[in-house]
Amino acid sequence: MLGTVETRSVSPVFVGRANELDTLSDALARAAGGEPLALLIGGEAGVGKTRLIEEF
Repeated sequence: MLGTVETRSVSPVFVGRANELDTLSDALARAAGGEPLALLIGGEAGVGKTRLIEEF
């Protein structure tokens, strides 16, 4: 009846997560320097956790 319906929409533009990307980049640099650490990415469903990691 509806034919082909888009069930998922992802914007090619990634905005509003500069601080989080900086935190991830800093943690990666520290880990590469030998500092043991762990990060937890948390939040409500749909807030962009997976997209953040994919962009990182």
